[in-house]
Amino acid sequence: MFACKNCGGNIIYDIKSGKLVCKHCQSSFDPENVTKENDSVDYDYFETTVFTCPQCGAAIMCEDNEASSFCTYCSSSTVLTSRISKEKKPSYIIPFTKTKAECIEEYKKITKKAIFAPSEFRKDSQLDKFKAIYMPYWCYEVTQDSNMFDVTGTERYDEQTGSMSSFYSINGMVRGKFTGICKDASYNFSDDLSERIAPFHIKEKKKFYPSYLSGFYADVSDVPSKVYEHEPIKIANEVAREVLQGEAARGEFSNVKVYLSNDQATEQFNTTVEAKKALFPVWFLSFKQNKKVAYVTVNGQTGKAASDLPVSIMKYLIAVLLATLVFFVPSAYLFFLFWERAPFVFMDLMLLLSAFVFVLYYFEIKRMQIIETDSEDAGKFYRKYGVVYIKNKEKHKSLKNFYNIYKTDIITFAMYIVIVGIYIWSFTSVFGISDYFSLITKMIFIVGNIVLALIGFIRSISLKNTSNFYGILVGVASLVITTLIMLLAYSYAYAVLAGGVFICIGCFVTVMDLIRYHNELSTRKPPYLKKRGGDVIADSYNM
Repeated sequence: MFACKNCGGNIIYDIKSGKLVCKHCQSSFDPENVTKENDSVDYDYFETTVFTCPQCGAAIMCEDNEASSFCTYCSSSTVLTSRISKEKKPSYIIPFTKTKAECIEEYKKITKKAIFAPSEFRKDSQLDKFKAIYMPYWCYEVTQDSNMFDVTGTERYDEQTGSMSSFYSINGMVRGKFTGICKDASYNFSDDLSERIAPFHIKEKKKFYPSYLSGFYADVSDVPSKVYEHEPIKIANEVAREVLQGEAARGEFSNVKVYLSNDQATEQFNTTVEAKKALFPVWFLSFKQNKKVAYVTVNGQTGKAASDLPVSIMKYLIAVLLATLVFFVPSAYLFFLFWERAPFVFMDLMLLLSAFVFVLYYFEIKRMQIIETDSEDAGKFYRKYGVVYIKNKEKHKSLKNFYNIYKTDIITFAMYIVIVGIYIWSFTSVFGISDYFSLITKMIFIVGNIVLALIGFIRSISLKNTSNFYGILVGVASLVITTLIMLLAYSYAYAVLAGGVFICIGCFVTVMDLIRYHNELSTRKPPYLKKRGGDVIADSYNM
């Protein structure tokens, strides 16, 4: 707690004024001029209160000695245990510039578009739980200082008799410095949300003083800097390579190409990286739903908001009911006027709907497999496997590499597009093609839908946390029943109509599965750290 020099009252940082303001006498002070006695003794560490959640073990720092009654990370209403701790000072801090009211307004802009979001995500009582938290980040400074690099340039000539290559030695000096490449240093703060509220304007950073934290929380870093340091190194090397290529390919040497791997560039340009810890402002809110937590984050500097909102199943059911009532009357009228062809048109539309639903299912499952392995979150991946995950951003540049990675998807959908094309072409209601040919194309299309749905189901049962989702099998069963109806009674309008209804039911249940999958993706398990607070983990890395 920081005391007012005039009355001894508690002073906290005021976002609007950028000053420390006393609650009692309204005196204001510059944060740089307010320190504790201990802060002046040790310049590398500062004394603060660390609160630890007894439910999930998450740890946050706070300059206020009052215990919190709510954990932001697991959304539990509990009394947090506290202790006085000496923490290493960050190098920089970006103070909050957006107030809670401004933060809530930015979040409401998101919820206006999310019409199927649960109602509790809009309640004022929930929105009031937004907390201002300084999130730890690693700010990387990359330096390139090579007195003399020596690389090889290649120039190739294609002639009628063959091709010939010339090699040139290219040398010189390089001096460069890159700053402003920042990555979040909290295991609890997902890389996805962190990137979606980026960027922070690093030019507005200030030297860290503990007084900036007065009245705010600060997360404790628990991700080592080495997890992300390969990314700024790669960026710096790519820039240096482009400059080198441009300088080398001049005049008569315009066709010279310089090839350097990232490791070769690091060695040639003497690329080094230094990580400095910083605190960036984030408004943080958590919603607990079915033992999982959904997070809302707002950039406390720019106001950029990001959230993974789940879908309310009740709102979905109401929307389906309303849509059914709206389309029932005109559909019934059209069926009465065109009874001979209407059931067949209805079947066509339902088969196309099922194709759309199963394609969505196919991709949703694949996306969930990626999320479940934590391969898109470098901090969680390192914590889980103890290995730094390096994304290969160049893997899609080569058409051959792209094909090797997505070979199964490409073959599956190439065949599927052919099937869909044949089916659309054979619409009896449009082209008047024979019923026999129409039946054959329908059967091919149904088999294609069944195969696609089964591939999605096989992928779904491999997921650890989704073994109870079998709605896709209802969609498959509806297609099998429709196949039997078409084989046995395709000439009967009532039978065709029943087949279309079965497909419609299968699509409805499959979409219910998709919603449950989406809710799995948009919510996260609380970060149960087994009471190993982030401060303990940070100490183990000597941060």
